[in-house]
Amino acid sequence: MSYTQLIDAINIRSAVRRYDPAPIDEDMARQLDMALDAVNTLSGLHLQLIRNERQAFGPAVDSGRFANVANYLAIVGPRGDNESREKAGFYGERIILTAVQRSLGACWVAASIDREQVERHCSIDSGEELYLVAAIGYPEHHEDYAQRSYEDVVQVQSTHRTSKSFEEFTRSMNDEDRRLAPAWFTAGVEAAMKAPSARNLQPAWFSYNAEDGTAAAHIDYQAQDNHAFNDLGIAKLHFQIGAGSGSWTWGDGGLFTRQ
Repeated sequence: MSYTQLIDAINIRSAVRRYDPAPIDEDMARQLDMALDAVNTLSGLHLQLIRNERQAFGPAVDSGRFANVANYLAIVGPRGDNESREKAGFYGERIILTAVQRSLGACWVAASIDREQVERHCSIDSGEELYLVAAIGYPEHHEDYAQRSYEDVVQVQSTHRTSKSFEEFTRSMNDEDRRLAPAWFTAGVEAAMKAPSARNLQPAWFSYNAEDGTAAAHIDYQAQDNHAFNDLGIAKLHFQIGAGSGSWTWGDGGLFTRQ
């Protein structure tokens, strides 16, 4: 089963921790590498697809938290740069949604990995660091999902997610502000509510400025951890896809302009 719209991928995406042992085929790997090349050129990041490497997730597989992880994205970028961490979330999630469109599964991973093994198998240039990784591959029992309708898969996946409420995602707005906000803002927030985040903290929240028609994304500093900027980037991408069109400026408080 494949999905033509990125919003479809958002709606059916969930964190996949158990994988089919079948390797990613060469054509699929070539498509992902092409997408990575484009993203790296655009963002200045150094995201890489590592295939057929089981040692990085060895401890997580041994503990039962994951199964059959043999492929992952290594998320590499400039050392100590929060803007690049945000871009890593934004563009890394773009790659993951592309993979989901092609019936692959993925899971962002901040811990549960052997970082030394990842660093041994990926390329890290001078001035760069490994931010985190994302497991990727064919989900366990993926053939069963291929027989299901889109609506059925959405329903199943929705039971696997927990999320803060819409009100929590728009914490600075009152009920009247929310009622008067345009439909694209509501759709953007609803898509961001489905975004993955480290330890499911969901530190990003959004506001709408009726005077100039812009939205803003913020970090909840009570819920943040070391991956807050990565989570902010992921949430911004989901919002942008849900809103339909437009672009963000980077950073905490970055503005979204509808196009």
